[in-house]
Amino acid sequence: MKKYLFLAIALLGLASCAKDDLADGNKPIHSGEVEESYIAINLAASENTRAEGDKYIEGAEAERAVKTAHFFFFKDGAPFPVNVTNNTVTSPGGTINHLSASLSGSTSGMKNVSDIKDVVLLISNYKGEFPNQIVAVLNWNPEPTQAYYLSELETAVNIATKYDSTDYFVMSNAVYATTDKKIMNATPLTADNIKTDKDAALAAPVNIYVERVAAKVTVTTANGNTKIDLNKPVSTNQLVGGVNTLVETKVYAQLLGWELHNDIPKSYLLKQINPNWEDAALGFAWNDHLWYRSYWATSLLLPTPSPEEESFKMSYTTPLPAGFATEYGFAIGNNAKFGTADETSKSFTYVGENTNGKDQGTKVILKAKLVNEDGDALEIASWYGNKYIGEKDLRTAVANTLKYTLFYKSGDNYVGIEPDDLMCVAGGTADAPDGVKANEVYFQLSDTKQGVGEYRDGGWYKLVDGEYKPVAADSNPDVYSVDATNNYLKTYVQPGILYKNGETFYYVDIKHLGKRLPSAPDTAVIAEYGVVRNHIYNIIINSIGGYGSPIYIGNSNLITPEYPQVPEAEESFVSAQVKILSWRLVDQLVDIQK
Repeated sequence: MKKYLFLAIALLGLASCAKDDLADGNKPIHSGEVEESYIAINLAASENTRAEGDKYIEGAEAERAVKTAHFFFFKDGAPFPVNVTNNTVTSPGGTINHLSASLSGSTSGMKNVSDIKDVVLLISNYKGEFPNQIVAVLNWNPEPTQAYYLSELETAVNIATKYDSTDYFVMSNAVYATTDKKIMNATPLTADNIKTDKDAALAAPVNIYVERVAAKVTVTTANGNTKIDLNKPVSTNQLVGGVNTLVETKVYAQLLGWELHNDIPKSYLLKQINPNWEDAALGFAWNDHLWYRSYWATSLLLPTPSPEEESFKMSYTTPLPAGFATEYGFAIGNNAKFGTADETSKSFTYVGENTNGKDQGTKVILKAKLVNEDGDALEIASWYGNKYIGEKDLRTAVANTLKYTLFYKSGDNYVGIEPDDLMCVAGGTADAPDGVKANEVYFQLSDTKQGVGEYRDGGWYKLVDGEYKPVAADSNPDVYSVDATNNYLKTYVQPGILYKNGETFYYVDIKHLGKRLPSAPDTAVIAEYGVVRNHIYNIIINSIGGYGSPIYIGNSNLITPEYPQVPEAEESFVSAQVKILSWRLVDQLVDIQK
């Protein structure tokens, strides 16, 4: 059943002195007289309006709470005055055109959008002149002395959409397109809505539909379990009873938390749409004028990251893994509790619209740790398509391929390079070799054995045609050659992948409602990815089938996450069931790392 906020708005100066109903249209009389009229308003949250087959969720009480309500009056988009000074009103367009509703009946002043009733506002203007448009804005305060054009509410007023226990969700008129492609961003007022009697006005109310300017993002798991079997064991050689044996180790992803990347903390106060958008190009029916709604928008551009508005708020450690978060903002929720009073605390956040395309779209970044069955961290590594557990095993594999190529001199003997002579260095820095990605590691001589001005007293050598020659070919054998050896390692040794301490990232590009056609699966649709106001995007982690990425540099909103490249036979994937829920609900399935 639809629930409405009933507001009885008393207007001065709109009707005749005889208190007859207005019926002559918007004809200015300019008699100088001020008189009273009434307008009754049904103010409904837009999630209570739905097309057949759509799914909606009412939302938590805090998401529907109203602290302030302002009403803006216009005549063909121009400010229509609603104030009185010394019993006179200046011409329309020249004075303040908004009034606030006084909310009572609660000690806190907070009401719910579903149950505020009988709020009466008084406005004044010249006899016979009345507005033909009205806009409702909840939980946002205009400048008290400013008259607003409708276009200023459309584009000029950008508002924060973050929410906490002291704030309230900003809501404004739902915006949609008519069948003749006109933008309806204000509710029409006609003479039939304007009465000289309060009871008569209540019998013929104006319906104003409002929607939150924020979207909601939450991450849950299908069964409440945050330790997910990857079904991708690692086989390693281990000594079992003194025998070298191939042992399989099961690998799990322990989900620790999540953050957002490319989130926009602001939205337009009134939704921006283009009435000429085509359903086929967007990939779904974007407009629903019968229910006063639309489901796509033009958003603000991504902000330049700053201390106040960084798009990715995790903190990082160096040198390995360079960029892994030591903190995260949000918890993993349980889908069985989603949308209820038992919803997992801090498993959701609110964001502004972002319809800037997949590359700059809002993404969910999952922080996880690769662990064994007992929950102990697994430091998985990969090199030349082979898997290892532990950084030392990775360094051992590399050293074993070099021990007949690189040697250090100890006295009169030449000794092949050993695992402890190497260290792993994160890629993605200015010192990294060309072509080494941020999610890879390369190998250098360990600085743990390096003294002042020397490394291995006898220096480093290559074995060339059966003869030991300095790595620095033009140098005396006794000359310190660490730099030359490090350059050799950068040039000739394939980089590897290392999940230091088992730490990893997974990511999900948040999808909207656009669907690719089965007949054209490779043809992108505009609205396949995006975040639009008054939708809940509930990312339900159903399964994970890959190791993720050991690094995610997210303090720049120009960075696009990328999983490490591995040989095709070793390719891993993550399968996640993503349901985009909403204050309007829709289901979508997303495959990650596939």
